Order: sequence, then structure tokens, then C-alpha cells
Amino acid sequence: MCGFVGFTNPRSENISENILKKMLHLIDHRGPDENSFFIEKNIALGHQRLSIIDLEGGNQPRRDEEAYLVYNGEVYGYKEQAKLLRSKGVILKDNSDTETLFQLLKLYGVEKTLTMIDGMFSFAFYEIKNDTLWLARDPMGEKPLYYSVKEDGIIFGSEISSLMPALNPNKHAIDESALISYLHLDYIPHEKTILSNVTKVMPGQIIKYKNNSIKKSFYTNSKFNNNIHKSFKSPTEQLDKLLNQSVKDRLIADVPVGVFLSGGIDSSLIAYYAKKNNSNIKSYTIKMDSNSYDESAYAKLAAQKLGIDNKIAEFDNNSILNSLEIIEQKLDEPLSDPSILPTFLLSQFARREVKVALSGDGADELFCGYAPFKAVKFLFILALFPRVFGNFITNVTESIPSKDSYMSLHFLIKHVSRGLGWPSYQQVFRWMSPLSDRNISYILNQETAAKMDVKNTWDNLLKNNNYENKDITNILSKQFQEFYLPNDILTKVDRASMFNSLEVRSPFLAKSIVNFSNTLPNEFKVKNNQTKVILRQIASNILPKNISSRKKHGFAIPLAQMIRGPLKEKIEDTLLSNNILISRYFNKEKLEILLKDHSRGIDNRKPIWAIYMLYKNIERLLKCT
Repeated sequence: MCGFVGFTNPRSENISENILKKMLHLIDHRGPDENSFFIEKNIALGHQRLSIIDLEGGNQPRRDEEAYLVYNGEVYGYKEQAKLLRSKGVILKDNSDTETLFQLLKLYGVEKTLTMIDGMFSFAFYEIKNDTLWLARDPMGEKPLYYSVKEDGIIFGSEISSLMPALNPNKHAIDESALISYLHLDYIPHEKTILSNVTKVMPGQIIKYKNNSIKKSFYTNSKFNNNIHKSFKSPTEQLDKLLNQSVKDRLIADVPVGVFLSGGIDSSLIAYYAKKNNSNIKSYTIKMDSNSYDESAYAKLAAQKLGIDNKIAEFDNNSILNSLEIIEQKLDEPLSDPSILPTFLLSQFARREVKVALSGDGADELFCGYAPFKAVKFLFILALFPRVFGNFITNVTESIPSKDSYMSLHFLIKHVSRGLGWPSYQQVFRWMSPLSDRNISYILNQETAAKMDVKNTWDNLLKNNNYENKDITNILSKQFQEFYLPNDILTKVDRASMFNSLEVRSPFLAKSIVNFSNTLPNEFKVKNNQTKVILRQIASNILPKNISSRKKHGFAIPLAQMIRGPLKEKIEDTLLSNNILISRYFNKEKLEILLKDHSRGIDNRKPIWAIYMLYKNIERLLKCT
């Protein structure tokens, strides 16, 4: 696990070295073990290493007379690929997955290599003879990569902030369509970022840069074919084998490895397979002050059943505030998921003893674990309601005080009402939105609201998908995999863990398991108002019943209370400030009303937090220039 930066057509070596060092400094948390760079006439590369495999080897940038490579992540099963290379007469310089990847890319080329490997990764590969730069990212989007194209070259790096020292500060501008997408989703999807001059490499995407031109392509595509496994007697047995192998592959490291354990079915299953393959494995859990948000009792129960040494750290609101101070100084991509705070604390706690942790991320997206999947059969009915009725309920629930507890009835009614009268494929994401369409138009200033197509944003976001005559469960699964998983869940986990120099691996996202899931009949995912059916079948023989049958519980914090309490002054100062680059898009008077309403008991936690994190992200980026 690492971080890297680079750019083409470097100027003088002294200037280029100075820029590289500034770029690397901004992501030194991603790889504090080693720092290195390389400059030649056509390209400059820099790398921060977090040593995980072959601690003495694996150094980067990797280079020879044919090519150069900088790489972030892990290739699982790389030892088999190394055997293949040796059978072809290739001499490997060390035992790292970096060297294996480098030689695969040289021998087979970028496009074929990407179909051969399984892993979480992003890389930049430069072919000397062809003067061609390749950027690529793993299929599910576990590892990040960004780039910016200028007249005389291309700049790239593992985080947006790492590009800033090499960009012209006078050309920074907000991407207004990305801003509107963020206010709808809590994150910015697809290739856009909050800055108009910076682009995201998408999951499963290849960027080819040659002769000052860009060519984009995808080497993977999620396709659903729910009939393939109907002939199998036991998909459960097959998934059991796939999960065991995936966890086994992800336990390979030359440093200590642990497991994140929340007490939910996903992390508990990962802990089971980890214990099966490593009897000394430890798990890590955090305990929150509020009972409504705390899951540690379930984690303790799972650990006792599995015979795992489970470490529990207790955190209060002060701990959350301290984590926010650190995240604000490092997070450079708008993300308003507040669970990044407890994820940061968990990563910080685990990092005291391990350098790698396994997580249960991805299971909900692959096996329909979220609560909306239970409502799939009712979505077409909700679409028949008059939209004016939904708007009325939304307006009422947004205007009256409510309880702050986790997923309160008032909170659910308010968010579900936003989908009434809209097409089935839009409803769930409307429920999840931090702001209703009315609220977005309300908080934007008149000029911004007039030129932004707020009413049609959902159509524009989802327009590239053909939803006619398709199973709504498949549609939702695809949406969660393409939108929520890479842009929220995996971004959150990557940043929260890497800010602590901890590598987090997600066994559910193995290529074999993703393919298995997308060809699995939906009756193994959702049935009789039960989610993750096949995982619960596996867990029923392994875990206590109150865990295997437990409903989904998010990784949450008492945010509404904190905005009224210890965060109140800090958030008010930020939202009512005059941050030139971003505040000009918002109506300050309306933001002040939003804050006052929350103080008197109306639950505005999601819109307030979304705007606050946006402001802080822009502040962070401008400081990196």
C-alpha cells in the first residue's frame, strides 16, 4: 500500500524535484516507510511506500531500459503469476508483487495484464519506446487515482491534493455539475471531481496518454446474469470456498494482519475465515458512548464464539472531535459520510498493533444487504403516488422537531417520502440524498439555482443506464456498485485507514466473488423480507443466531446532537464565512436559517454536514496549492 505522483515533460531537474517533493509530502501518510523519486527527460515519478510484502525488495519507482512503474495497492495471488513469469524465462529481481506486476505489464501489455490479475490497485506505467503513459485502477475502485491534463503534459497522483503543487493556482475552479451531484449524493460520482481541472480515473478504467492526447477505455464491466447458478446444487458451498480462498489470499503479508470486527454478519464472517487460516489472528472493535450507535456487544459475542482475541477501544464525543480535526486537515475530496470518523478511530486503534486489516466492505452491495432491498417489491407502488403528496410529507417532516436516534421513524418517513411518485430506479437514491430537491434549490443563491438543472439531476446522473424491462433488484445492485460503493464506502475506508498508514483489504471484493454475485439468482440475496440470504445461510452454522439473523446497522455517530453541542460554533463559523471559491454558490441567510432550525430540534444534520465537509475540503485543497 502506497501513494504515488508524477507528471510528463518535466522542466529542469531541480524544479521538477522540488515539485515532486511537495506533491509527495501531501500524501506521506499513505507511505511513511520510504520516499523516492525518479526524473528523466519525458517523465517524473515519485513514490511513498508503506512496506507490506518483501520489506527489503519492492522498492519504487520500478524501472529498467524498457519501462517505469509506480503502483499503489496489492495484487493477490501474485505468487502464481510469478511462477508463470518464471516459466516464460522472466527473471524477477525480488519477491514482491510490485516486481511481478512490472514484469507482467512488460510481457503482456497493460490491457491483457489487467484481465489476468486480481487485486486492489492503481498504477502509472510508462513505456519508454512508445513514449506512452498508462493509468489504471482496480475494477471496484478500492484504490484512488486522479489526473489533470495540461497543454504540455499530464499530472497524476493518488489524491487530489497531491496534484495541487504542479497545477496553476489561477486556473482552479469549481465544477458546478459536480457540486450539484455532491449535494444529491454525499459524494461526486464517475470521473468528475469538485475541481474542473482535475479528473478521477474510474473503477476498471484505463487512461492511455500519448502525443498529448487521452484515450479512455474500460477493461471490466459488471453484467448480471441471474440464471447461471440455477443449475448448481449448492451455491452456498461454492461461496464458502470462494470466501475462504479470498481471505486466505488477503492474509498474505510480511507484517502483522488483523480484522475489523463490528459484530455484523459481514465482518464476523471475515473474522471466521481469518481465524480458520490464521489461528493467531486478532480483531479490533470500537465502543461508542451512545447505545443507539454502539455495536460492540455483538462484536464481543462473535469473537467469543470464534475464539478470537478481540481488542475493544472505547471512544467518546471528544475522540470523534479529535478525529475530525485530523480528517479536516487531510481529506481533499468532498465526502459527507460521517462514518469516516469512527472508521478513522478504528483504523488508528488497529494500527497500534497491525499494519494490515481485513474488512467486510462490499458484502452489502454484492448480496443486497441494505434495507431498501427489502422494499423492492413495493417500489412500483410508491411510484404511483402523486408527487405532490410526497412533496407535502417531505415539507412537513422537514419542518418539525424529531428524535436524534439512529434511523428514527421520523427520519425514515422524511427520506422515503422524497421518492414518492418517482420511477422505481430513482427512489432509493432519493431516500439516501442529504438534501431534497427543494432544499438544494433553497440553500443555493438565486444565480446558481437559476442556471443549475436541479430538477433533472437524477435523470442526468442515471441516464447512461437502460432500466427498461430490467429486474429492479439488479438495477439497485448495479447502482450501489457503481455509485455508493466506490465513491462513498471505499473512498471513506481508503482515506480513514491511509491517514493512519494502515492497509485495509476487502475479501468480498475478490474478482471471483464479484463475478459469482452478479450471476447469482436474486432469491439467494433477498427472500421473504430477508437480506443477504446466502451469507446468512453460511453464517447460521458458524455464528450465534442473534448475529446471523441480525439486521443491518450502519457505522454511525450521534451527529445531530454534536452539531447542536460541541460542533455548533465550529460549523456556524465555517458555513457563514466568506470562502470565496465555494461560499459564493450558497445563500448565507438560508444557511443561517438551516442552522437555527437544527438548534431548535429540526433534524438538519445531513444537509449541514454535507455543506460543512464541502467547505472544509475546498479549504484543504487551497492550502495545498
